[in-house]
Amino acid sequence: MVSVQTKTDVVRRPGEYWCQSDVAEAYDAGRFDNLKGRLYRWREERAIEKALQGVRAGSTMLDAACGTGRITAVLHRNGFTAAGCDISVAMMSVARRRLRSLGHEVSLVESSVERLPYPDESFDAATCIGLLMHLDAVARVNALRELARVTRGPLVVQYGYVDAFQRLGTRVTGRPPGLSQFPVSAEELNSDLETSGLIEQARFWILRGISSSVIVRVAKAQSA
Repeated sequence: MVSVQTKTDVVRRPGEYWCQSDVAEAYDAGRFDNLKGRLYRWREERAIEKALQGVRAGSTMLDAACGTGRITAVLHRNGFTAAGCDISVAMMSVARRRLRSLGHEVSLVESSVERLPYPDESFDAATCIGLLMHLDAVARVNALRELARVTRGPLVVQYGYVDAFQRLGTRVTGRPPGLSQFPVSAEELNSDLETSGLIEQARFWILRGISSSVIVRVAKAQSA
């Protein structure tokens, strides 16, 4: 039996960890089963919806690193036609059950975000939530370039962002900001986007001062 990560752990090998069936089945309850988790979930989903304002209803969306399908369901709820991909078949099994229970038959494909199995400009827009904070700089740029390749419009991505408050919290607690393996500074976020040929259009904090998570809407520099 594989132990499930506690809320105070940092996922060191996410590719292996999230592919375990027991982890997939317990994932949502483990993250959102208390008051803070429910508040975080509500704020995160609202931030994503704000970031997608202006994308027309009916647009095709890729939910990359879709996990258990929570954000895929949010996209459908907001009138988009969403597909998903993830490296974890176990997580997508949970996603498929969730989406079917909501009346959605969604294409879910096993794939790394760094090597997406879609032709260029297959989607109107894309989301990638809960992944980049677990990738190093090279992998983040690879993922961003792939997401930009397969989309015609904006990307909505989530970062673990280190500001002065987060640095202070790390010194006090000894824990990484937001319990993410690769939180970024302002300079690192800007470098990711510049190297990927992207520009930031807007950012939306989820629980600023409490969480390091920030939703960032970006677009291809040449189309902005």
